[in-house]
Amino acid sequence: MVALPPPQNRLLAALRTEDPAAEAQLREGLESVELDLHARVMGPDRPIAHVYFPETGVLSQIQQMRNGSAVEVNLVGSDGMAGLAVYLGGGTSPMEVTCSAPGTFLRMRSADFMAEAARNPPLLKVLHGYTQAVLEIRAQAIGCDRFHAVEARAARWLLEMDDRVPEHELTMTHESLALMLGVRRQTVSAMASHLCQQGLIVYRRGSIEIVDRVGLEAGACECYEVIRDELARLVGPPGPRERKAQAAVLTTR
Repeated sequence: MVALPPPQNRLLAALRTEDPAAEAQLREGLESVELDLHARVMGPDRPIAHVYFPETGVLSQIQQMRNGSAVEVNLVGSDGMAGLAVYLGGGTSPMEVTCSAPGTFLRMRSADFMAEAARNPPLLKVLHGYTQAVLEIRAQAIGCDRFHAVEARAARWLLEMDDRVPEHELTMTHESLALMLGVRRQTVSAMASHLCQQGLIVYRRGSIEIVDRVGLEAGACECYEVIRDELARLVGPPGPRERKAQAAVLTTR
C-alpha cells in the first residue's frame, strides 16, 4: 500500500491524528481539483453536489439578499470544509460558495460523504468540532460587523487571507474586496490608503503588500485572535503555512 502524503487540510490532519486508518479510508473517495478565481462551487438553495476540503485555495461563503446586496460570511481555507450542510442533513444552503483564492481542493460527492460519515466514527468526531467552530466564528462575525471599525475588520481579513494563501498573492477586484468586508468600494480605497499611511501595507497599482504583519495584527480587531484560537482548539493546530509571518501580496485589480 502506497503511503499517503501528509494532508494539507487541517480537518484531514486532525482525522489522521485521531485515527490514521479512518483518514486513509476517507481519502480513498476524494479527488483533487484545481479551481480558478471566482469559480462557483455551490449555489443558493441548490443541491450540494460535492463537499470541498481546501488545500492551497480559499472559498468564500456569500450571503445574498433579495435587494441584490451580498456579503461574505465565512472564509474556508485549509482550516475547514465547504458543504457542512450535507453533514447536517440539509443538502442545500442559502449561501453561494465561490473561489476567492485559486488553488487545489479535495472534493467528494455528497452522497459518498454522507455514507462515509455514517461508517466512520472518528470522522464524526472531527466534524462535531468543526461544526462548533463554525457556529462560534459566525457568532463572532456578527459582533465584529456590528461593533468594530472597518479598518480593524480589514486588518483581520488580510491576516486571515495571509494565513491561508501560500503564494502571498491574490487577484481580486475592488468590488470583491468590498463584498468581503460588506462596505462600498470607496470605503475600500480610503481604508487601504490609511493603512498605507500607517506603514502597515504598501498600496500601489491595485496591489496590497503587507510590510508590517506585527503592526497589522496590533491594528486588527480582537476577532482575529479569537477565531484563530478557537479553530486551533476545536479543529487542531495550524500547519506551517498558516503559522507564517511573512509579507503577503494581495492583488486587487
